[in-house]
Amino acid sequence: MTVTDHSDEPATTSDDPDRRAAAASVERSDERVRHADPAVRARLRRRRRRTNRIYLGLGLALAAVLVGYVALYFLPLLSVRSVQVHGAETIPVEQVTERAAVAPGTPLLQVDTHTVARRVAGLPRVDEVTVRRDYPSSLRIDLVERTALVVVDVDGAPHLVDADGVDFGQGEAPPGTPTLTVGESARADLPAVVRDLATVFDEARGTAGLDITAAEVETRASIVLVLADGRRIEWGAAGRDHEKAVALQMVLDRPGEVWNVSNPALPASR
Repeated sequence: MTVTDHSDEPATTSDDPDRRAAAASVERSDERVRHADPAVRARLRRRRRRTNRIYLGLGLALAAVLVGYVALYFLPLLSVRSVQVHGAETIPVEQVTERAAVAPGTPLLQVDTHTVARRVAGLPRVDEVTVRRDYPSSLRIDLVERTALVVVDVDGAPHLVDADGVDFGQGEAPPGTPTLTVGESARADLPAVVRDLATVFDEARGTAGLDITAAEVETRASIVLVLADGRRIEWGAAGRDHEKAVALQMVLDRPGEVWNVSNPALPASR
């Protein structure tokens, strides 16, 4: 193996501080000479003027944007002259605009659309709401109303309850909305009971094609569906709903007034 000793080789310029300082001095001297050239100085002046013009243009554009924003925010140039409500079917439009509480003449940029949406969402019948500025002078409110899954008797008055178990007050239910009768045990957990019914109804209607007019729930484990022709389906607890609907579809033509599919493997009728 050959070993080469470089200890006696001369040091390079980058390793010699004196040589580095001398090289830097030469570069500075060359730079001064170049700047002394009239053509170089003229080129540098043109470059500085071009750069200054760019900065000036950017500054003026920014100032114009700022002034325009301030004008739109504080001056009634683009202000609320109307509030448009879309999607209200049973909710009076006046009730929505009153709940929105946006004063006419308010600059659109000052309207907090999220706050307005939260206020409108406080209406019991509102399920979803979107608020946006509709330039030049309108505020648009799009809402989706809750849909009743069942009608429940509450203190002697019919209340509408949606698929999420939300009781959104009294009102006229759409035709064909089933009535729900609940026992004391089920009433204590009414939102969960109605959520169970939402999945049961989907399968019973979609798979078995049932026309459900009423539901009776004594406890969450004892759901009974009443059909338009008076027949009764003892569903049991929610769960395995698709299997139950398929089992019911297979035996629904058998004689009887009551069908029990609480165990979908052993459907029975009587």
